[in-house]
Amino acid sequence: MKMKKMKGRKKVREPRFCFKTLSADVDVLDDGYKWRKYGQKVVKNTQHPRSYYRCTQENCRVKKRVERLEEDPRMVITTYEGRHVHTPSNDLEESQNNSQFESFLW
Repeated sequence: MKMKKMKGRKKVREPRFCFKTLSADVDVLDDGYKWRKYGQKVVKNTQHPRSYYRCTQENCRVKKRVERLEEDPRMVITTYEGRHVHTPSNDLEESQNNSQFESFLW
């Protein structure tokens, strides 16, 4: 009996966190981290595009997707993939204002 060879390693899925936020005028809410936009695409059956971001901190592999809810465009859906390996980038005062949000991500 022949054994099949494994082709490459299985990718380990990073944990995902999803938030729905009411925001009529701002798509990307300040979460205390710095992000670089690396893409945007049209989502099927919706008029609102989805944007893709990566954390700018070196060696941090966290990504996030931001899109508007089709049924209620005032709602923004932000999906985080991964966990930050560092503290937030903003100054101390802004970080304290976001402490409730940060504690959820840690």
